[in-house]
Parts: sequence; C-alpha cells; structure tokens
Amino acid sequence: MIVIEGTMPVIGQGHKPAKVVAGQLLNISSRVFCLTGGPLAVIVRWRHVDSSDGESLYMHTLGDRVWNGQIRIEKPGLHVFCIDAWIDRYAGLCLALERAMQRGESPEGLIEDALSQILQTLEFCDVERQQPLIELYQQLAILVGHEQIALLMDESTQVQMRDVQQRTCLVLSPEYPLYVTH
Repeated sequence: MIVIEGTMPVIGQGHKPAKVVAGQLLNISSRVFCLTGGPLAVIVRWRHVDSSDGESLYMHTLGDRVWNGQIRIEKPGLHVFCIDAWIDRYAGLCLALERAMQRGESPEGLIEDALSQILQTLEFCDVERQQPLIELYQQLAILVGHEQIALLMDESTQVQMRDVQQRTCLVLSPEYPLYVTH
C-alpha cells in the first residue's frame, strides 16, 4: 500500500486554491511511502482546469519519505495538480542486482529477471516506445557479465524502464487547486 500525504502547497485541505505567480518556479512536495516495501516512482501532474491535457514531472526524494519537484506554469487562471506514485519494479530489480554484486553473489538469475521484465514491458508499451526497448534488449543479448550489469543499471536504462513499465500499485492523490496570477 502506498501513502501520499502532506502535499504542499495546499490551502484549507485543498478546498481553496494556493496562489502562484505565472512563470515562477513552484515547489511541490509530498510525503510518499510504501507500507509493503519496494522503490517508488513519483510524479506531479498539473493542468489548466479547462483542459484535459496537462504536463507531468518526475519528483525526486529528499529522504525521510519526502518527495520534491519544481514546476513552472505560464498560463494564468485556475489550475489543478496531483501526485501519482507507484512501485518501480525495475528500480527494485536494480537494487537487488547492486546488493548481489556487493555480497559477491551470482547475478545470473537477476539478469534473466531483468531481460524478462524488458520483454514483458514490450508487450504493454505503445509502438513508439517499443523500438528503444528492442534495441536495449538486443544490446544486452550481446554483452556479458559486468558490461551487461552496467547497462542494466545505467541511469538512462532505469529512466527508460520507469517511463514504460506498468505502474504497479498506482495511487493518485486528490487534485489540488492553484490560482495562477500575472
């Protein structure tokens, strides 16, 4: 179970809009944690209330379960924002790989799990995102040992997988209002 609480800036428990100046950076923070374990991925999403399209940004952890992100809203008027959080299965696999390497254990089973996860992700992602995953899988197939592990754990690989994997245990916060002035 994932918990999202203490989101800021929120006025009157989200019943009144926080005021923001158009074009200025707005710091969004929230306490997000998982009661069952596993690394999390957390984003802030925002949109104008008259639009179904919006923007999103991955948040980063500041430690002690606090996540932070800075957004910029240019268009004046009433907007809403919310926090989405889910278990990042691929990041969990990378942590397990890192721990296995530190303990001197064989990573073979974890490498197989990673390759399997990439193949499973291919089945569910849109066509536009499939080609980079196919290329990643083909590149991993020709590498061995530490080179394979390095590519699996590379930050760009982790970002790519975070963006396309299914969002396990996805939790959404309520939408909170923001009033953007000139």
